Formats: sequence, C-alpha cells, structure tokens
Amino acid sequence: MLSRFAVLFAALALAGTLASAQTVYRCGNSYGPQPCAAGTALDVTDRIAPADAARATKRTAEDMKRAEAMENARLAQEKNAPKAIVIGPKEVPKPEPREHGKPHKDKKKKGKEEDPNLFTATAPREPKK
Repeated sequence: MLSRFAVLFAALALAGTLASAQTVYRCGNSYGPQPCAAGTALDVTDRIAPADAARATKRTAEDMKRAEAMENARLAQEKNAPKAIVIGPKEVPKPEPREHGKPHKDKKKKGKEEDPNLFTATAPREPKK
C-alpha cells in the first residue's frame, strides 16, 4: 500500500516539474498557455530548494506510514468491537389481513379476547317496533 503512494507521489512531483516548464499567460482574470492581446507572461518556475523538496518528500512518506498504521489500528478495533444492542422487537407484527365482503361478527367468542387494534365501523341498528 505504501509503495503505491510513493509511486504516486513521485509521479506527481515529476509532473509538477514538467508543468513548470510551460509559459503561462495572464489574460485579464484568467490564466492559460496561449497568449492573448493584452496578456502578460508569468514566471511559474518552482522556487523550492532541492533540500526543502527532499524534506517534504520524506515527511510525506512518514505521514503516510503513520496514517496506514492508524488505519490498521482502527480496523482492528472495529473488528473486535461488540455488536450493537437492539432493544425491542426485531420486527413489528403485522395485523392479519381480512377479506373484503365478510362482515365482522359483533359477538365475542367465549374464551377469546378481541384484538384491541382491530376496528370495524357499524351502522346503528334499527329500533324494534
């Protein structure tokens, strides 16, 4: 994993030195490689000393090693972490579906209680004559 980062960093460092060899022109508020009528050429050479660049490369490699060690420690800690505790039912019970067209019996069956969540609307009864 570290070698990938080292190769990537080296490629980016080389790309930066190659890019600085181009002439950059400022045309108003934009910058580009092509000159314009009122454009001015800018000096974009890298002003970092080679010793400073070497120190930055070394520090970047150390930071990458440290970051990889921290990631490995975090992954190990997550692997050994206890599972989450869920309090309550795993699944909410669903009411039993009723078929349409069948009337609900008003009379309670002996020995069985009615479901308190079940509601059936009924019309008032006609008075006896």
